[in-house]
Amino acid sequence: MIRVEWNDCPRREWDRLLTGAGRSSLEQSWSYGEAVAATSCHRVDRGVLTDGAAPIALVQVCRRTVLSAARLNRIVRGPIWLAPDLSEAARIEACRAIRAAFPLRRGELLFWLPELPDAPVSHRIMRATGARRMVTGYSSAWVALGPGDAALRAGLHGKWRNALRAAEKEELQIKTGQGETHLAEAMAAYDRFRKHKRFIGPSGAFIRRIAEAGARTRDVLLLRAQSGGQAVAGVVLIRHGASATYVAGWTTDEGRRRRAHNLLLWSGMQELRRAGTAWLDLGGVNANSAPGVARFKLGLGGEVFTLVGTYL
Repeated sequence: MIRVEWNDCPRREWDRLLTGAGRSSLEQSWSYGEAVAATSCHRVDRGVLTDGAAPIALVQVCRRTVLSAARLNRIVRGPIWLAPDLSEAARIEACRAIRAAFPLRRGELLFWLPELPDAPVSHRIMRATGARRMVTGYSSAWVALGPGDAALRAGLHGKWRNALRAAEKEELQIKTGQGETHLAEAMAAYDRFRKHKRFIGPSGAFIRRIAEAGARTRDVLLLRAQSGGQAVAGVVLIRHGASATYVAGWTTDEGRRRRAHNLLLWSGMQELRRAGTAWLDLGGVNANSAPGVARFKLGLGGEVFTLVGTYL
């Protein structure tokens, strides 16, 4: 029988299980949950799903009281499956166990984007819980970091690889920074860029909270491209278990002209691989709302995926 054990897993064990899952989502990491709790009025609950004594999945839920008798609950890209060969019946039972913790009759609304591919079997699993799809699926791409530099470069699309070669000739300095001062300066530049370009993304304050929550494990990797001592572009990659996510990027006109982002992401992937990270999630691909960004990300040659959608 599959059951959920809530709030009984210490961080070290959560991180160990997350690492063992291989591909995992940032939104189900401990640091992300801590950042949500610190920057909003949400409470974060964490559950380990077990089948007998064996853990089979992890799920992190952000919970917020919206009325005196109602609560809004969100699961984003969970559960993280620890046993990838689980049968459809077992996944249905696991998802039912999660949903049972949020009964609608008690005013518990659960908005749920499960970590399930957009496929008929996933729709069957979610319908079996009594949920109905409200929003179509989220798309992103996974880049495998394990093969080594030569294979990784060979996997790049031709135009992206050419842009990288051009950037490597620009003699930009790539700096990695972990300190709070570097991160604060970078997040201020990112927030200005985000406001100017009017795009939706995590705030600099939220990213800094993730960094604070992951300070012991140095989860946040900040890379800056500099010319003449001045930063012309930057990216933030955040590790979670054996995976990492491309979370934020910003640039100046000079950085764009000198293709700094190609060099930054390439350097970041190498840094992640050296640290033992196996997978990079490109942080969302939307060809409709941001076609230029989507083309840039897809140029890395990753494996595109679409999730089943958000259910209520």
